[in-house]
Amino acid sequence: MSLTKHSTMLDLIYADDTVQYSGKVMPAGSVACMALNISKEDLAAAKPLCQQIAPAEVTLLFPFVDEKDMESARIAAHSLVKIISRYELFSFFDVPNIDQWLDQVFSMKTVSRIPEFSKILSSGQMDNQTAEKYGPEITLQILAPFLVHFYDAVTQLQEHLAPFAETLDAPNKQRTKDAYLSQFSKSFPEEIHLGDGSNSWMSLMNVSIQYTAGNDVQDRRWQMQKHMHFTSLASMLRTDFFEGLSVGHAPKRCGICGRWFLTTNARKTKYCTDICPDDPAGRKCKAIASRLGRVARERAEDHQLNEPFKRCMNWIYQAIRRNKLAPELAEVMKKLARDKKQRAIADLKYAKGSYTKEMDQKALKAEAERFLQHA
Repeated sequence: MSLTKHSTMLDLIYADDTVQYSGKVMPAGSVACMALNISKEDLAAAKPLCQQIAPAEVTLLFPFVDEKDMESARIAAHSLVKIISRYELFSFFDVPNIDQWLDQVFSMKTVSRIPEFSKILSSGQMDNQTAEKYGPEITLQILAPFLVHFYDAVTQLQEHLAPFAETLDAPNKQRTKDAYLSQFSKSFPEEIHLGDGSNSWMSLMNVSIQYTAGNDVQDRRWQMQKHMHFTSLASMLRTDFFEGLSVGHAPKRCGICGRWFLTTNARKTKYCTDICPDDPAGRKCKAIASRLGRVARERAEDHQLNEPFKRCMNWIYQAIRRNKLAPELAEVMKKLARDKKQRAIADLKYAKGSYTKEMDQKALKAEAERFLQHA
């Protein structure tokens, strides 16, 4: 398990309109948006597991823990990580040696070395070799709070910011930066607390920020990069939500699957590009929406697929009235016409190909005659 990778599980790097999390560069706001989609069922399963891991967090301040409590924390960590790793946001947990790594981190041996590591850290003697030596101890200091507060952090995000995201997603709202910030000022009136000990969920505490300059992800130009390290998962998720908002990115509910996805411009996008979890064929929501929209258009009275069908049916009924078409032949022609129209609705290639030619009255009559001959 990579120590470097997991030491950044509470780190975000912002540059222009992007955020980097665990080595992945995404549009700013993507981290919070993905967290909004963590299901209520998984959160309910996570809650008792978070509570069982709490003794492991206490050891960071007081390295004295009952062995049974630590064993319970270790088992709970295994279960909780399996839940978390289902989500793309935390896919860094889904690795082959995760079980071995958790056993090493959540162990009495690691707890017993916490005081020793803390002395070295406070003395300023930390270097790369020492960091490698105390990898499990460093990871425990990052991972334990992350897991213990996972339920509270995600629940807080969803309870406070999902309703706000719903207001941004209202049909009459423009999806622009100005519209987002205007709504923000209405939903969250200015109330600044600096250094007064406020525990408002809107305030950020225990976050360190460092600025660097470097090339962007395409290495085309230099840009300022803001590195943010959090001790609170809730603060990290909230920050990403608002950082995304500040550059015109905001969550939107997919009209097919109902999950949140991030929009980065003012286009009237309605559907996400992910695979729909409820679709038996495993299609993406955008493909399903395109198909549904096409079917609706094709069923409309004025759709172009209806024109050949209408012409053919009118000819058949006129021929019947004039006694120029035998009733049996007419019934076969009507059935063939309906079948061809349905095929055209389901098969775009056929609709653009031979559909119109086959619906010509002479061609349809000849096909019906051949059918009766072989019946």
